[in-house]
Amino acid sequence: MKYIKFLTSLLVLGAGMLATSCSDNDDVTVPGGLAIDKEQIEIGAEGGSAELAVSATQNWVGSVAEPWLMLTPANGVGSATAKVVVDSTLMNGRRTADIAFIGDNGQRRTVSIVQFGFGKQIALNEPVVEIGNSGSYDERAFQSIITANVECKIGSIEYSYEGNITEAEKAEYESEREGWLLNSKNEDKLTGANLGIVLDRKARPRSVKFQFRWNMNIVPAVRVAKVHLVPVNADDELVDADGNKTADVVLTVRQEAAPRIEDNRAGDSLSIIMINQKLNSMATFDTSDNMRNWSGVTLWEATDPFVKQHPEALGRVRSVKFSMFNLKPGEVLPKEVKNLKYLETFSLASNDNNQIRNMELGEDICELAHLKNLAIQAYGLVKLPANFKKLGKTLENLNLVSNNFNRLSDITKVVNARNFPHLHTLTLYAQRRTDVCINMSGLSKNGDDNYVYNNYPIGMYGNISSDYTERQAFLSLLTWDNLRVLELSYCFLEGELPSDEDMDKALEAAGKPTRYTAADFSTNKADWQDKLVGDTCKWLLSKWDNPITCKQKDGTIVYEDVYPTQVPRVLPKCRQLSLNLNFFTGAVPKWLLFHPRLVMWSPTVMLFHQTDRGFDTAGNAAGFSNMAEDTYSAEYYYGTKDPGSKWEVPGVAYPLYYRAFVAAGDVDEAALRAKYKRSK
Repeated sequence: MKYIKFLTSLLVLGAGMLATSCSDNDDVTVPGGLAIDKEQIEIGAEGGSAELAVSATQNWVGSVAEPWLMLTPANGVGSATAKVVVDSTLMNGRRTADIAFIGDNGQRRTVSIVQFGFGKQIALNEPVVEIGNSGSYDERAFQSIITANVECKIGSIEYSYEGNITEAEKAEYESEREGWLLNSKNEDKLTGANLGIVLDRKARPRSVKFQFRWNMNIVPAVRVAKVHLVPVNADDELVDADGNKTADVVLTVRQEAAPRIEDNRAGDSLSIIMINQKLNSMATFDTSDNMRNWSGVTLWEATDPFVKQHPEALGRVRSVKFSMFNLKPGEVLPKEVKNLKYLETFSLASNDNNQIRNMELGEDICELAHLKNLAIQAYGLVKLPANFKKLGKTLENLNLVSNNFNRLSDITKVVNARNFPHLHTLTLYAQRRTDVCINMSGLSKNGDDNYVYNNYPIGMYGNISSDYTERQAFLSLLTWDNLRVLELSYCFLEGELPSDEDMDKALEAAGKPTRYTAADFSTNKADWQDKLVGDTCKWLLSKWDNPITCKQKDGTIVYEDVYPTQVPRVLPKCRQLSLNLNFFTGAVPKWLLFHPRLVMWSPTVMLFHQTDRGFDTAGNAAGFSNMAEDTYSAEYYYGTKDPGSKWEVPGVAYPLYYRAFVAAGDVDEAALRAKYKRSK
């Protein structure tokens, strides 16, 4: 007997341990130990039944408060399948009820039962939805559960403001009042969108979760959108829950007001925080610290000349940099950027997955009346804002590195000498959306006439020989004589560089001098950025009989007996030019080989070196026919020995450069190449 009792106790203990083990495992998959597979059941007027899957690791009880509903079984131990039976109704309207499932541990789950009558109805689980004023892209969406027994769509949408907003602010923010509620499918049209109710069982109601997206609110007032839900068939009449005829069913969306940003230093700091948040940036600003100490932010000081002209700018933001952010296609630069009204320098760098995104900036940045330096790097930019030329009144430095422009002309039709008279630095390198395509001869085009690789446009392409538009775009840059820096490396540009005769015609057409004159020289060292200072390049003005012959390293003659009068005046102020890692072919012209600042450009790396093993669209190997990286010799340019103070050396164009560039040591060519690779 004792032995039997011992075995019995072991079995009980083992069963208890097994039950405990199963319960622990099940709790991992059953939240709270009780879960139901449905949140709502829709039934038509004729009644019917539906099944519910109850997942449980405990005892549970189902509670039904309405006589027209029946639940069987009404309780259970562990998981089970329960059946809900709904009586038919003679009502024209609808009725609703909840079934409550309660577990031993007090866990509660609710299933809503909605029975429509014979009338045509549209019902909303939540007639009023409250949303915030800002958030990341993924956060700016909500779902509305819509139940109907009639095919329906979104009719009109009424937009309005609520709260303390002045008439002046209403006028200022009128463009923000409408259109901020979007259809998640195409993020554009919402009015007229079908809600997706499919009545596959005649008049039995169906529910859908319709997803709305929304734009951020910059207005210091609550925005309201009243979305009217209407039948697709205009002849269908709706009834309410009581069976009475009713007008449209309205979903009201209320969006939280934005903080009021004042035109002062506090407003600047709030704008920076909001911009950073809306960019979904990985970098953060310490709001507990003084803005003066924020990384990437500088303020105007009392000693700055600009402040003496604009005393109201003292303490306001002078420059700001945002980086490592995640702005999605369809989004633009946050509107708060225009609040930084005294901004001189703005930098935006490293958007996530920028090579596969088609991004735009938005128009608000064009309102910065004092902006001198703008850098938009690795952003995914494919076009400039419509009002971008407004920045031409002040902009001096434009950096568009590592973006997704398809044509050089997409930039130069806006950014040119006429629209940007003060611009002196234009940096456009690394306009490639693919880093592996080096043979363009087998590429196909998409419907927009852009070359594609793996279904994506390749980036900035242009044949500057055969495509008139792109040729003119290239020439507009070469005749822009105020440019000190022009960088076009690592794109998909092909064709032959304009010849000396081509440049003469282009310069004449642009109304620019075709040859260097005394006006291009100065004896004042303070003029070094825009003029040729001293005696270094006086060969260009020389009447002395000193023809120059340019040869390759092996003695092959490139150009023989070149005189100063044969060298076109191209980019006379340019101290940095890069055209490398493209697909250029043909001859290097005299205007480039005899340019008075050629030696500053590191020509072997930044000009002559085209894409390694690259082929253009015609199958021609990338590279110049009369000069290459490893064949270039500078003997014609600055000679082979120190000339002392003599600028007149037979057979040498600019001998005084020898001291500055030969004695200075070798150029770090690897570092130069690395600079022009696409930013990831």
